[in-house]
Amino acid sequence: MAWSLQESIEYHRRQGAPGDQSALVALLREVLAESGAVTPADLAEIAAAYGVKVTFLQAVLRRYPSLAAALAPHRLELCGGPRCAASLRALVEEQYGGRPGGVSADGRFTFRITGCMKHCAHGPNLRWDGVLYEHADAALLRRLLETE
Repeated sequence: MAWSLQESIEYHRRQGAPGDQSALVALLREVLAESGAVTPADLAEIAAAYGVKVTFLQAVLRRYPSLAAALAPHRLELCGGPRCAASLRALVEEQYGGRPGGVSADGRFTFRITGCMKHCAHGPNLRWDGVLYEHADAALLRRLLETE
């Protein structure tokens, strides 16, 4: 049987959502696990079903670090190898307010440092939304981060 957001909403309503925040968080975790993201459409459907504002659901997502990433539409991973991403990390932290393991200041991307990406001869390396970029520099990083 395929997973259904509407069935999940109803199940968690019986568990006490939205009044019981733990049931609401469980619903949001389930949506993230099943869909890989909590989309604006998902938030709108949940908000309408429970009679709450979308901004309330966004606040709940931000409160839990494991769910905060669900709000960011993009994912940035910098190679953590010894010769790779130190300067790129500084750029992300200083100019975009990103902290490893968190979400950028503008909420547009999650940011983390990975282990070595095993492309040392072509470094520095980064992944943007799962796509590997070799020979990464500040210009490439700015282009990725500032282009929708």
